[in-house]
Amino acid sequence: AFALTASAQTASISARDLRPIEGKQWTGTLTYLDYTSGKKTTIKSNIVVTHSDSDALSWTFEIYYPLEPAANGKDEVRLSLDGRTFNGETVIENTKLTGSILRIVTTARGKGDNRDATFRHTYLIGKRTFSIRKEVKFDGTDEFIERNIYSWER
Repeated sequence: AFALTASAQTASISARDLRPIEGKQWTGTLTYLDYTSGKKTTIKSNIVVTHSDSDALSWTFEIYYPLEPAANGKDEVRLSLDGRTFNGETVIENTKLTGSILRIVTTARGKGDNRDATFRHTYLIGKRTFSIRKEVKFDGTDEFIERNIYSWER
């Protein structure tokens, strides 16, 4: 188990923070780490984010892989009423960066490569750029390693 700092417990986001990612398709790439080979691989990736008509705190993330359509996926992503959890993960940061980029960071416990781990997702949201970085820190290690990063533009 791990303890969140006091500041982490008060971080939150709102539906308005996510508005820039909604609408027409984003195009870009997915770069991921293959645990077996230890090598990074990059493939084409697109995403469409749709705000739910029936639930103000819910979005559909439809991810497309133009060269690997069998891998296409669709996720329902929810924001808690208090804005402190997003997609089932605890919001630990909501920061405005230079250039009107919003950085949202979430964390959760889980299993990676069949080992207990802490996961961290970093969302960078701008008018023309959107990225999601997934990092993992295995129990008993000190460093987060990048598992994958989606990077899109419009």
